[in-house]
Amino acid sequence: MFRKEYTRIESSTQHSSVNEFVVINIPEEDVEPKQIILDPDDQPMWESAKIVAPTPNSAIIQLDVDDNFVINSTHLKMILENKFDGYLRADPHDHIREFLAICDMFKYGEMHSEVVKLLIFPFFLCDKAKTWFNELNEESIISWEQMRRAFINRFFPPSLFNRLLLEIRNFSQNICESLTEDWLRLKNMLQKCHGHSLAKGVIIQIF
Repeated sequence: MFRKEYTRIESSTQHSSVNEFVVINIPEEDVEPKQIILDPDDQPMWESAKIVAPTPNSAIIQLDVDDNFVINSTHLKMILENKFDGYLRADPHDHIREFLAICDMFKYGEMHSEVVKLLIFPFFLCDKAKTWFNELNEESIISWEQMRRAFINRFFPPSLFNRLLLEIRNFSQNICESLTEDWLRLKNMLQKCHGHSLAKGVIIQIF
């Protein structure tokens, strides 16, 4: 006596294709091997995929470092705790200054100084800033200065500079604000407008 059963299963084994279904012979005692049918529609979708897109390379060109080169774990932890998100309230110049100050605390040798900055800079970014970095052309950054300029140009564009400079030139004292508070507020505005090049006489006149 021969018996055939048609059952859908999810596991994959050695099989042969019959009329677009997969027949699997499972031996049983005293009976002819049972035939279980695999429906191709039940197979994981990735099994039928023929093309897998390559993962893009980093914007920073591959750096030449020694096989034994290791970045200090404390250094990397401090960078991760001072991330730049790229939103309007974040000052890119202040963050670069903080980034460099942290890097200067750890010594890797003169040859590796720039390499370290480039290697850990992506970990310094998050949210909007990390999205910007990931969208840069592959292997388009070859030096730290190029990375710094690209970063500043994106998050401190000329339009922002012009707006801050206009606010400084139109500066005026607020109601119930003391001269000391007034002066401190102006100094804060000047610090945020990096590269304003205003002479001391012009600043005093504005004040």
